[in-house]
Amino acid sequence: MNGDPRQVQRRRLGLAVAITIVAIPALWLLGDDRPDDISTVVAGAEVPLSAEGAATEATPEGDLTDDPLGVPSPAHLERRVTVAPIIGGTIAIPAASDGLTGTAAFDYDIEASDLCHARGAPVGLFVTVVNLDNNRSTTCIAVLEAVPGYVEVVLHPDRFAAIGDPTDAPVPVEYRW
Repeated sequence: MNGDPRQVQRRRLGLAVAITIVAIPALWLLGDDRPDDISTVVAGAEVPLSAEGAATEATPEGDLTDDPLGVPSPAHLERRVTVAPIIGGTIAIPAASDGLTGTAAFDYDIEASDLCHARGAPVGLFVTVVNLDNNRSTTCIAVLEAVPGYVEVVLHPDRFAAIGDPTDAPVPVEYRW
């Protein structure tokens, strides 16, 4: 039996084909030898079958046929899906902003890095500045009002770098104290 592996594989394939050619007609010719008292379960109820495999009485789901898998009943096709009612769902909405919006820039003339100029902010209060483009924020102390007509917030260059790229100045911001 030691020979070319391809020859061995061809012999196996030929044997399988021969068995298949003989077995299928033999099964068809011999027929179905099931006894008459076979029953099957359809939708939870036992239904007796005749020798041909058909249901002896009609079922609410439909009659069975010679198909070994049966005919799917409407109950199998119409699935009901229950969805929980939408009652009292909670949606998280951020609080309305009490801050002011405007633009921010930087100035090298600001002495300390924690100081800033913010239009409308009382002197000496902490001002939180949020860049609206990237949501980065920083906090500084308001010392003077911003220069009118220019920008609303003027930061030290180090503080401005914390919220955005200095090449993008001025940037849109929201500020509050």
